[in-house]
Amino acid sequence: MPMDNSRSNLLYLWPRRTLFVGRLRHPIEFSQAAASLVIGVEGPVQLVLPGSDVVWHEHSLLLAPGQSARIDPQGQLVAACYLDALGQDFRLLSHSMARHQDGVYAGFHGEHSLQRWLKALYNVPVQAGEAFDALESGINPAAQPYPETDPRVARVVERIQSEIGRNVSVEELANSVNLSVSRLVELFRAQVGVPVRRYRQWHRLFVTFTGVERGASLTDAAIAAGFADSAHFSHTFRMTLGMTPSDIVTMLSGSIFVGHGAPVGGLAGHNAGAGLPTPTCQTGH
Repeated sequence: MPMDNSRSNLLYLWPRRTLFVGRLRHPIEFSQAAASLVIGVEGPVQLVLPGSDVVWHEHSLLLAPGQSARIDPQGQLVAACYLDALGQDFRLLSHSMARHQDGVYAGFHGEHSLQRWLKALYNVPVQAGEAFDALESGINPAAQPYPETDPRVARVVERIQSEIGRNVSVEELANSVNLSVSRLVELFRAQVGVPVRRYRQWHRLFVTFTGVERGASLTDAAIAAGFADSAHFSHTFRMTLGMTPSDIVTMLSGSIFVGHGAPVGGLAGHNAGAGLPTPTCQTGH
């Protein structure tokens, strides 16, 4: 996918969140497997939902897991933050944003501060740990407590992540947390927002790009992450993110940052009032 300037787009990968910052020339259509906060850094983005002729123009959008959409950044700098798997970020943010309809919210209260920080980050990237802390300050500036999560679902998510190369059955996952299959399916969908299989595919995309950052080829990283073959990986990638894998690899040009940040379900808050810093020095990728 062509870029509008010579500066590389950025991809930050943490266990809790993923952040893309860059310029997209063309609209993208996708069905996401994780909640996301989309920010038009330089102006509003256009949003159209399937089966609707209504076009929304918003500076910030919160999209629920499983939501299909068409987004047109109109060539401007845009950021997409994919939020935590257990839905803590989504539930916190959705309570403070205006609901357009189920699964679509707009008007993030901290969008102006976040826009300034994202533009500075794009111009001067920082290490993953520093970026995670700043993003946390932007998403939750008042350090509000995050909503509680079901510990059984959290353990299932942790197991999926730790055994990403295996297709652990739903039956085995349910037995490991002393739940019936039907009850686990119900709880997982309510907490995570998508079925177990869909979440596993989403996490495999994350693992694939951590492999690419470490020097593996895209195909080798995808196979190591548990995809059956490159066709399976490409189909999942295109359906979930609205782009081909080669599109985004070309766009990133090596600007992938992998950090630890907070684990899924393990973030209790941060120092209130810390605010968003302005990146001041460029680091290695």
